Amino acid sequence: MHDLLARAQRRAGRVLRELIPYHRHLRPLGTHAVSRQLAANASGATYTEIYPAYESYLQVPEVFQTCGPSYYEPVAAQEHMPAAFVLTLENGRINVDDINSVAIIAADNQLVGDVSLQFSPTTFALAPPAEHPIFRQSYFQPPREIAGTVCSLLSGGGAAIGNYYHWLLDSLPRLHLVQEAGLWESIDYFLIYDRNHRFAVETLRELGIRDEQIIDVQGNTHLRAERLVVTSSVRGGGRHAPRWVGEFMRQAFLPPSSGSSRPFSSLVYVTRRDASFRQVRNEAEVEELLAGYGFESYALSELSLREKVALFSGARAVVGPVGAGLVNIVFCQPGTPLIEFLPRNLIVADYLDLTSRLDMPHYPLISRRDDASAQSANADRRDDLTVDIKVLRRTLQQALPEAVPA
Repeated sequence: MHDLLARAQRRAGRVLRELIPYHRHLRPLGTHAVSRQLAANASGATYTEIYPAYESYLQVPEVFQTCGPSYYEPVAAQEHMPAAFVLTLENGRINVDDINSVAIIAADNQLVGDVSLQFSPTTFALAPPAEHPIFRQSYFQPPREIAGTVCSLLSGGGAAIGNYYHWLLDSLPRLHLVQEAGLWESIDYFLIYDRNHRFAVETLRELGIRDEQIIDVQGNTHLRAERLVVTSSVRGGGRHAPRWVGEFMRQAFLPPSSGSSRPFSSLVYVTRRDASFRQVRNEAEVEELLAGYGFESYALSELSLREKVALFSGARAVVGPVGAGLVNIVFCQPGTPLIEFLPRNLIVADYLDLTSRLDMPHYPLISRRDDASAQSANADRRDDLTVDIKVLRRTLQQALPEAVPA
């Protein structure tokens, strides 16, 4: 019910922003398509390339191509990854009135296309800058003026509503680009969506960022900074993650900080019994089988960041249903197998891709067909699933050939 109300409020807000004129002069006049060209042709903008463009490849099993949700774009076996860069803008603005988009606006009131973000409402794919919702917007609150240098860690979509997966994969790694550009020490404030997202504040503090440096956009969805620092999207124009993400996360958080002395099993089952959806219907059977191999179950909401880092960095194998918590595999050692449970109606390649960048064997275990959803995004994401115990047993023998069940 809360999710339905929130979606209704966002939809109503979007309609009203398009209908009611207020400070319409703040709407961008056009688009700077390429940050590099903007910096070359305008004063007050600086472009620093960190990694050059390249072609990214992924081996995609046929089941991901044929059985993926119809409302997602097919999984790409090859993607062009644009250059990773950092852009600084004097008197730059950032607008996130629509939480599924991020508008970066230069001092000349032009949207900067390749650092802004907007999604197609039907395919969940990136839309071109010309389709950014800010160009349909008529109602603008005057921007909050911030003295000093602000670094934006906003990445839209799931990150905006507090999804841990998108924070660790799409937002936090932007700090690596800022660090490589030599700008970290010059940042006065780091901009996140919501300070009530405890994991976001916790990870920043672990990296040495002071509490007073962390600001959010709650009630201030339109900001203008004396100097605004933004980065290219971590995953470029698609869903392939670059290798440097895992390298940065391990370097930044390993070895685990002191304070995580709790002993953990090296065989990890990630339960979603603490979640309100996408639970394993026959979890008792699953845990009984896994316990015979020495697995222990962990509800990740009960663990601190340090404990999660310790748990996954010490894992010899990880098993669990698809969900945000599995993104903690970025702390795993190369070679650690992941056995991922996927609902029949939510065969997505997020962890297929990530494990390939982390050099981790990936074993997708697709559940028996369930009739809980109607092939719509909201229904499918909430589907529970049933694990085929015989298939799980065979998969364990394949992933852990040296293990002997009790």
